[in-house]
Amino acid sequence: MALTAMLRQIPAKFRAMFAMLLTMAGYARSEWGEPTAASIPGSGGRLQRAAQVGTVISVVVIGVVALIGILIFSQINSALPTIENTQLDNASVGVTDGFANAMELVPIVLLVLVAALVIGVVQRMRMQN
Repeated sequence: MALTAMLRQIPAKFRAMFAMLLTMAGYARSEWGEPTAASIPGSGGRLQRAAQVGTVISVVVIGVVALIGILIFSQINSALPTIENTQLDNASVGVTDGFANAMELVPIVLLVLVAALVIGVVQRMRMQN
């Protein structure tokens, strides 16, 4: 009863506009959304599409995180004072070299994720036939 009283307080124009938007959304879904989902190779299920979207997002995230990590490490490394002690200097060089070696693996990780995406697309195409 409280819900109907609250809905009556909303002006009729807004209720009509909301009903029209819902009708247009339903029409758009039935006209374009469902046929497009049916045309996706494989079953076109939400899980398969979500997995491939997740792969693309993870490639972008890994690239951005690697870039930000390099920038932060560079800023920290340039802000450090010069070290007179050779043992500490060797440790600092070792950390820098280790970070550089780790960053060399980022393109390989991205390549593996892209290859997994391609394999997933090919497998979905194969499942359709």
